[in-house]
Formats: sequence, C-alpha cells, structure tokens
Amino acid sequence: MCNQEKTQNQLLYDVNRSVNEIQELNNAEDIQNKVINVLSLGNELYADLANSLPSGIYRTRVFRDLALKEVKWLTSMEVPYVVEYANDRFFEILHLDRIVYEKNPGIIHDLIFEDDKAEFARLNVESNLHITPFLWEGRFLINDKVIWIIFKSIPRVLENQDIIWTGTLDDITLRKQTEKDIIFKNAELQRLNADKDFFISILAHDLKSPFSSILGFLDILLSNLHSMDINEIERQLTIVSNSANFAYNLLEDILLWAHSKSGKLPFEPYEFNLKYSCDKVVEMLKPNAVNKNIAINLAISESVMVFADVNMLDTILRNLISNAIKFTNIGGNINIHSEQNYSELIISVSDDGVGVSPEILPNIFDNTQMQTQKGTANEKGTGLGLLLCKKFVEKHGGNIWVESALAKGSVFTFTIPLHSKVSDDL
Repeated sequence: MCNQEKTQNQLLYDVNRSVNEIQELNNAEDIQNKVINVLSLGNELYADLANSLPSGIYRTRVFRDLALKEVKWLTSMEVPYVVEYANDRFFEILHLDRIVYEKNPGIIHDLIFEDDKAEFARLNVESNLHITPFLWEGRFLINDKVIWIIFKSIPRVLENQDIIWTGTLDDITLRKQTEKDIIFKNAELQRLNADKDFFISILAHDLKSPFSSILGFLDILLSNLHSMDINEIERQLTIVSNSANFAYNLLEDILLWAHSKSGKLPFEPYEFNLKYSCDKVVEMLKPNAVNKNIAINLAISESVMVFADVNMLDTILRNLISNAIKFTNIGGNINIHSEQNYSELIISVSDDGVGVSPEILPNIFDNTQMQTQKGTANEKGTGLGLLLCKKFVEKHGGNIWVESALAKGSVFTFTIPLHSKVSDDL
C-alpha cells in the first residue's frame, strides 16, 4: 500500500513538474516572439530611415588580399569586394536594379566615365593600403547622360584583415553645373573689367591726344590766320584733318567694339561685289595715302563675289588698309589681292613698310596683351582695329593671320567661307 501511495505521489510530482516546464516553455516562446517582434520593428524602422535618406548609403566588405590590385578596381570583372547593404536611394542615384547590382556589384565600374576610372582605382588602392577615409568625385555615364557622383566612406579592419567600408554617395551634378556657371561668370566679369579698363585707357589717352592736336592747331590758325601764308595754313589744316580722321575712325571702332560686346551689332550677310567694297574703302583712305605718296594697288577682279555682312567687311578692309598706310614709308606700296579655292575666299593686304616688331607679333590679335607702335609719320594707334578685324572675320566663320618681317613689310590675310558658316559668338 505504501509503495502504491509513493508511486502516485511521484506521478503527481512529475505531472506538476511537466506542467511547470510547459509553462516555462510557453513563457520563453512568448519572450522569443516579443524579441522577434521588437527586432522586426527595429529592422523596419532602420530600413525606413535608411531608405528615407537623401543620400545613398552602402556597406561593402573588401578582401584584403585583393584590395591592393589596382586592376581589380577598373572593370566589373573579379571585383575585390562584396556588397553587404545598400539603401534604395543608392540604386535610384545610379539608376540600377537592385537584383542586377547584387549579382554583379562591379557594374558600377563599367558606368564610370572612362577618363575618371584611373583616379577611382588609384584612390581605392591608396585608401585600402593606408586604411584612410575614401573620398572621390567623378563622372558616370548613365543612359548616355553624364552624372557627377561623390563617394565618401570610412574603413574598419576585421580580425581576418578584411576591411568593412561604410559610406554614402550623392548626385552632385547640379552643384558641378553651378560651379561651372560661376567660373564662367567670373571669367565674363574679368573680361568685362578688362574691356572697361581698355576703353577708359583709350578715352583718357588716345582720344584726348588727337582732340588736343585739333584744338591746338585751330587756335593757332585763328590767332594767326591773316599773317600766315597759304602753304602754312594748308600744312596745319592737313594736321587738323589727319587728327580729326584718326579720332573719328577710333571713335567708330570703339562704338563697333562696344556693340559687338553687347550683342547688339546686327549681322546681315548677303552676296555682293568685293571690288566695289574695296574701291569704296580705298577712296575713303586715299587722302592719307596721298599725303605719304603711297600707291595702293587693287588686284581684285570685278567678277569676285563675297557672301558677307558689308559693314563688317568694310570695317575689316578699312582697318587693314589704314594700318598698312600707317606703317609704310613715304613712296611705298600697298597691294590688295584676292584668290579663291574650293571652300573660301582669301583676301590679303600687304605692304613694304617697317613690319611688325617680333615682340608685338605673337599677341597682335590679343586684347589682353595689346601693344602698339607708332607709324612712319608718328601716327598713333590702339590695336583696337585689329581686334575688330579678328572678331568680324571669325563671325563669318573665317580666319585671320599676319606674316611680317622688320624693314620688309607685312601681309595681313583673312578668309571668308564661300558657304555660310556663321559663328554665334559676336
């Protein structure tokens, strides 16, 4: 009987113990479910936060034994790392499909602009070698469009010497365009300041000088008109006339230059006779040539036609012929010649004058380094006329250049395309 009671007690104990163990298991499962729920909520919150960031974020594991091989960073083949995480914004910025990227993370290397790949590879090797933060910005070519991307990441070395890189990437295309615009605008401001200083210099000196001459000689003439002989009056009036012509031509060039810089100068090309235009300019400049006994030889056929803006072409011819007169000695010769090939009309103005100084010649069409030299009769100049010539020739799609030797003369040559090839820059 005692044994039977003992057995019953033991069974009751075992049952109670089993019930307790079952209850403990239930409690443990509840705790586990709660932990799972908390972890799941944490993961969802982390994923939501990560995917809501304006930057792409990523984590990669770089294999130490492959990290220092630069070739591994140049293409998508055998990349030296695996991607452990990347948020949605990462793929949006790079216009990549997540599944495609996870299968081939090296596809990024294939998207990098060819000229920027070497720098990307070099910086990766250096950062992994020295365990220093990685910072690189460069161009990606995505869907035939260039996009600027900046990568920033920091390293953490694992026990097996692999390196974990955690970082961000951002699209900085707009910033780069803004920087480019700022650089352009700064350059434009510097150019405008240079033009302003240039015009002030001309107005303060080069225009003042001829007007001082005009006023001075007119004052002498008015004071001594009845006591001077006709030859002296003619000599002084010639000086006044030359000074007035110089001032007028200079003022005209300044106005043309200012209009061309502001984009207000009209450009209206049409076909006309080249010789007619040359005759008109030569006739206007003839008094200056006669004063120095200079012969102007016009070797242009009456059949030559040119497609150009007549006012611009007249300005080009006027400045080149006027310069030739200025730098030709008394009794010299000036030749105006044209020839034509299959694509352009070539016009040259040559003289047998003093030539251009070797110091001035390389920068003769450069307004940032302009230098001038006096003519054979001490005529003054600013170099502005040659700048107009260059600008107007290039507006037509042509080129202008000079060949010169001291004491032998100069040849200024420019081209006008036979077919319209107009530049938008004026």
